[in-house]
Amino acid sequence: MAAEYVTRGERKIEVETLPSRVVPKRHQRENRHIGCPLEWLKRVLPLVNTKEQLAVAIWLHRRRTVCRNELFTVPNKGLREDLGLSRWIKYGALQHLEAAVAIALIRDNKHALQVRLLW
Repeated sequence: MAAEYVTRGERKIEVETLPSRVVPKRHQRENRHIGCPLEWLKRVLPLVNTKEQLAVAIWLHRRRTVCRNELFTVPNKGLREDLGLSRWIKYGALQHLEAAVAIALIRDNKHALQVRLLW
């Protein structure tokens, strides 16, 4: 074991360093993550036509993870603050993703629109 010295005031103190038992993390090539799982992106990419639709889809994936629930709301303010997208872009992307059977929209007149991811 290697010995090192630490100075405290005027005194020199010998300190013994112990070997670490922590195993370094190994990065697995098949577990690549780019803001969303790579496999998820491969499934969604053919379903979208515009970059805005892709941005909304990735944002929906993140929103589901943050909410930790199968059903979640999609507030206009959150999308505007996070990505700078208008509610019209959001509604168009949601309609497109619903038509592509990627999401299910749950509409209740008195409550906010809820989304369920189907992928």
